[in-house]
Amino acid sequence: MAEVITVVVLLIGGVHPIIDLGRPDRLANVFTSGRLQSPLLWDVTAISAYFMASTVYLFIPLIPDIATLRDRGGKLRWFYEFISWGYTGTERQKQVLENAMTVMMIIVIPIAVSVHTVISYIFAMTVQPGWHSTIFGPYFVVGAIFSGIAALLIVMIAFRSAFHLEDYLKEIHFSYLGKLLLIMSLLWFYFTFSEYLTAIYGSEPHEMRVVWYKFTGEYSIFFWAMVVTNFVIPVLLLSSPRTRTIRNILIASICVVVGMWLERLNIVVPSLANPRLHQETQFYIPSFTEWSLFAGAAAFFVLGFLIFSKLFPLISIWEMQEGREKGVEEVTERLKSYLPQGSGNSSEEAPESGGSG
Repeated sequence: MAEVITVVVLLIGGVHPIIDLGRPDRLANVFTSGRLQSPLLWDVTAISAYFMASTVYLFIPLIPDIATLRDRGGKLRWFYEFISWGYTGTERQKQVLENAMTVMMIIVIPIAVSVHTVISYIFAMTVQPGWHSTIFGPYFVVGAIFSGIAALLIVMIAFRSAFHLEDYLKEIHFSYLGKLLLIMSLLWFYFTFSEYLTAIYGSEPHEMRVVWYKFTGEYSIFFWAMVVTNFVIPVLLLSSPRTRTIRNILIASICVVVGMWLERLNIVVPSLANPRLHQETQFYIPSFTEWSLFAGAAAFFVLGFLIFSKLFPLISIWEMQEGREKGVEEVTERLKSYLPQGSGNSSEEAPESGGSG
């Protein structure tokens, strides 16, 4: 589910800069006349690499399940046969598959970190008040993980409820992910606090104008709503095992998704609304076109995820089977290691007396 979310969101994110250009035909200029000094070129390169790596990392573990769907027949057998690449489950194929998954897992992680870091560089490499900060790189990486976990939890809970996947998506999974969401909430607050503490301590006039615009100005409602949804509510709901229920985890996850959207709004708008020129600050209200693009992106995400879930299993069939087989072997070996080891045949040498031992 996590990889599907990644691929679909990258599709949406990759299209939006083209829309924002106003002249999509000028996209080719990035490749023909792009400058290596430009963070925009770094961004295009990083997102393209991340999309390709994530797509491959999503597809490779799907191959055994695609072969299972192929063997079941049906109207789409031709489709599954084409994309299963002749997989039959031989030992050689399994070994190649596991090696490929290991390699892609190692490759995807640094690429993912680089993508969110480079996106932050688009802001941080300028001298715009509120953006020129060395903390933006790790701040954006933490924010991406934070919002990603929240989105994953929402999808997991929705599919668990709709398709009765309680036997596969268990409460312990949500408990662990809920704890991870809590940790990321604390990390997010740490980075946010550090960012504004250094800005206020420096007291640079243009920087302070943006800070106070967020704290007490027209955008204060969005700033403090961001703090409540990203920190206060998740900490209150997820700190205690008694309140860390699936229902509360869902509420906290929805709040985080909303809060991270507000965070991006608080990064972009207040800085641009307070230029260095002596002009009156204008309150920004998104246009109907902008709200339409936002709604279209959300609808495309839902549609893309549902189409994938219609064609492929969201829970790996072959990994579940393999996990059960290996689980039995591991439990057996572990039990043997707990028992005392005799020098002879333990079953024959065991005492026959009925003592309490």
